[in-house]
Amino acid sequence: MSSQPLEGIRILDLTMWWSGPLSTSYLGAQGAEVIKVESVQAPDGFRFVSVKPGKNWWELGPQFNAGNMNKKGLTLNLRDNDGIKIFKELVSKSDIVIENFSASVMDRFNLSYDVLKEINPELIMVSMPAYGKTGPFSDQPGFAYTFEILSGLAQVNGYEDSNPTIISGVGDVVSSFHTTYALLSALEYREETGEGQFIKVSQVETSIGFMGQPFADLSMNDRVWGRVGNSQPGLAPHGYYRSKGDDSWVAIAVTNEEEWEAFCELIGDTELVNDDRFKTMESRYKNQEALKEVIEKWTEKYGHYEASEKLQAVGINSGPVLEVDELEEDPFLSNMFQEVTRELTGTHKFPAWPVKFDGERLLHKSAAPKLGEDNHEILSELLGYSEAEIKEFKDKDMIGEIPLGARK
Repeated sequence: MSSQPLEGIRILDLTMWWSGPLSTSYLGAQGAEVIKVESVQAPDGFRFVSVKPGKNWWELGPQFNAGNMNKKGLTLNLRDNDGIKIFKELVSKSDIVIENFSASVMDRFNLSYDVLKEINPELIMVSMPAYGKTGPFSDQPGFAYTFEILSGLAQVNGYEDSNPTIISGVGDVVSSFHTTYALLSALEYREETGEGQFIKVSQVETSIGFMGQPFADLSMNDRVWGRVGNSQPGLAPHGYYRSKGDDSWVAIAVTNEEEWEAFCELIGDTELVNDDRFKTMESRYKNQEALKEVIEKWTEKYGHYEASEKLQAVGINSGPVLEVDELEEDPFLSNMFQEVTRELTGTHKFPAWPVKFDGERLLHKSAAPKLGEDNHEILSELLGYSEAEIKEFKDKDMIGEIPLGARK
């Protein structure tokens, strides 16, 4: 891509874990210069997830590597006066500051929006506290799982008669892209008016947007949704059914009588349409366990791709349930994956972005930064600090490349 939409935009990224970093990774892929700010005292916690002890272990976290591409890496101790001074110098040269700390952290650093806009009146600042900037939980930390629990998502997700189920971090992803949209709108507003803005994103509230149907049903029909597994109220068959192989599944959704008749003909049992248990959508829904046995007698003869292709050929909604190791070989998804090479971790395939500009897929520009990887470039070339000053910063651990807790 010869030019990208966000070229010339500089973002100071103080976010950690997934919600904020995913947003800034996306913006970085679109051309923004993203400076990820960590400290050797408290690096991004995702560096430490799913890693084993060994050399450079803080660089090996799979979630960190996947969620922080398209950025430069800077370490600054914001509890140090020089760290605060340098951060403010960077603010004067940047367009956006984004953080996802609990509500009062930036105030304690004396880096609130009111302070920063005095340095840069056109600054856009984004704050992503878990539970908003005010209220009883504002100073409590939160993660995707707590967003899913408090928003009601977990309560309606899972099998009937089972415990509530989280959706493996989807709350972070939802929060990330709400934040991205808000940031892009603020940039457009600044383009028109020259004014910066302070954007507050309560992360738990972003997950509540998924609950529109349950809220509407409660309001209009006084029904409280429970957990129904993979079934869809009023539709049957609708769910995942065993296919040939170990832990292999195919998804099937029949939405009308014509599709049901086509299914019965496909499996060679046209008499099923006259079975009182399965004659209507309502009766099939009431007899889903018996229906599942009938369906799996057929689906278990075929692999998940083959079963879904046969079903699709007669007009039935179906698809294979893919394992992670099947995704990059899937004929539809294969061109979405991109090889990215990173020192210390090697070359691996990662999902690129599901967006194309003029037919050209948006790709990652660079691998996730090593801790403090661009300290020298940013301090020397962007801010003009001398070699002696940079050495002094490093000697007192105001910057660095190794977490304090990992030093021998």
